[in-house]
Amino acid sequence: MQNLFDLSGRVAVVTGSTKGMGLEMARALGSAGASVIVSGRNGDVARTVAAQLESDGIRAQGIACDIADLASIHAFAEQALVAFGRVDALVLNAAADGAVGSLLSQGPEVFDAAMAGNVRGNLQLVNALAPQMAARGDGSITFMSSIAAKRGSAFLGMYSITKGAVDQAVRSLALELGANGVNVNAINPGPVRTEFSREALWGDPAREAQLAARNPMRRIGEANDVAGLAVLLASPAGRFINGQSISVDGGLSVA
Repeated sequence: MQNLFDLSGRVAVVTGSTKGMGLEMARALGSAGASVIVSGRNGDVARTVAAQLESDGIRAQGIACDIADLASIHAFAEQALVAFGRVDALVLNAAADGAVGSLLSQGPEVFDAAMAGNVRGNLQLVNALAPQMAARGDGSITFMSSIAAKRGSAFLGMYSITKGAVDQAVRSLALELGANGVNVNAINPGPVRTEFSREALWGDPAREAQLAARNPMRRIGEANDVAGLAVLLASPAGRFINGQSISVDGGLSVA
């Protein structure tokens, strides 16, 4: 019987994967059999992390990519295709920092930076890597979104806007690429303990306790809580899941 979660022979790209949720997803995809391309803005760090994964028996390569820089994105896509000859699963985890504060106080430069890091760059990387998936009639694209895309926020309004745009991009790309055997989805985490979210979410113990108290599971998420879903969406088990934004939040979005 086929192992529905087996990724042997597949190649997975995970952007923003030198730490946090990105690293845990890269590790999980590699443990399921995929060759993994690790990326981050610092190429030396990406290569160091890839070497650590290789020491754990995962075939990996580290390549620099700044998701807010168009030249870096295109260079990364070219190098990724050269590295293993193809890309089967693209996980778009790299993101701009969440701009904290009132929308009424944030000017156009904040909006431009947030959109460049969370929307424009990801779409450019999809444009560069999706055609070779579509040509083979097989592949998966997973955006890292947020439950902030589904809720209003007086604290992370700008971030919420960009993640709402990500969820809409997923729906549109699912229609464009589904006929070519490529499924496109989003993972929408709730509050997760990573360095990326420290200032906004859990750096203050009182704020973390407040967030945990609101969650039906009485805790915030950990970086590896999203990794299993990333494997599902990249595997044969998830090939008929398309156009969805799936919350991984301990039930917070229904509380």
